[in-house]
Amino acid sequence: MGPCFKYGGRWSQWVRPFSGLLLLSAWLTSAALAEDAVSAVTDSDREPVRKLRMLTWPDYIDPEVVADFEQTFAARVQFEYFDSDDARDRIVAQGDGQGFDVLVLDSSAVASYRRRGWISPIDAAKVPNLEHIDPTIDHAYPQTSGYGVPYFWGTTGIAYRADLVPEPPQRWMDLFRPEAALTGRIMMIADSYDLIGMALKALGFSMNSVDDEQLDQATALLLEQKPLLYGYGTLDLGPESLLVSGEVVAAMSYSGDAAMLMEQHDAIRYLVPEEGGPIWIDYLTIGAQGETDLAAALINFLNRPEIAAQNARYLYYATPNRAAEALLPDAFLNDPLIYPAAKTLTRCEHYKPLPPEAIRRRVQAFSTVVYGN
Repeated sequence: MGPCFKYGGRWSQWVRPFSGLLLLSAWLTSAALAEDAVSAVTDSDREPVRKLRMLTWPDYIDPEVVADFEQTFAARVQFEYFDSDDARDRIVAQGDGQGFDVLVLDSSAVASYRRRGWISPIDAAKVPNLEHIDPTIDHAYPQTSGYGVPYFWGTTGIAYRADLVPEPPQRWMDLFRPEAALTGRIMMIADSYDLIGMALKALGFSMNSVDDEQLDQATALLLEQKPLLYGYGTLDLGPESLLVSGEVVAAMSYSGDAAMLMEQHDAIRYLVPEEGGPIWIDYLTIGAQGETDLAAALINFLNRPEIAAQNARYLYYATPNRAAEALLPDAFLNDPLIYPAAKTLTRCEHYKPLPPEAIRRRVQAFSTVVYGN
């Protein structure tokens, strides 16, 4: 998500089948150019400010929050972006975990990066605002303890155009075996865990399954779906979004992304399918080779109650910061898209760490489906 203005849009990494590697190469080139541009910035009245390098989703922090932090700490935040967990892992692996001060990771990645020595333990004394984090969320994934601070949480479901589909999709299978009105107008998230996980859910299995036969069935379902799609990727969040234009009429989507898109068009809706979906938590972590003091300062700053509340309202995501929730309006806290009802959450699953062989199988299946490799 990143330092774009609110409707400047997420970096739109939609890919048609077989084009992913080319787009990844283009993205890496643009990221390098952006790094050069930021590195050239200096303050003419004093020494260059301290720089903090952050790896995150595009449009995942309020630009005003970034500006406030930079002014308060005489620092410059330099962003690099990824559009899927798989892309993030490739970027970090290329540098063997070096080069980033703050990284936004999902729960499984925190454990993996910790084992590889790519992230540092977080000194709680340097992040006193940890006291505001809801213990239930903080303890949801024990493997993140001491290494990750919950940033936002939400669900993954289906965003769709109510005015362009005859019947609202209710199940994941409505995207995998779509009716004619949806054929060629569906977007699926380009991430191995999410894509294969939701195929498993559509077939009635757990998204965390490691059963070979179930994974084979999920792969076969994805191959069956592939020619019926518009493409793979994440939706842009601005007025140029494919869901806003109507080129796409249904998409696998993160809840906060759907909320932002709903402001762009009155007919956009979001739901968690009947089978449920993922409950995800994103974490702020500190790179093992990074500027740890400044990284800790940013994490602490983001958990100031007033800052956390501002950031949550900008992004339309549920904050794990209890003191921030006390500052949010009732309309925000009672919005079922942001804070799903208990009956919705009972249908959902948390991500579980997978053994290396299961991860390898998913990555290979994903590559076969999306890139034809």
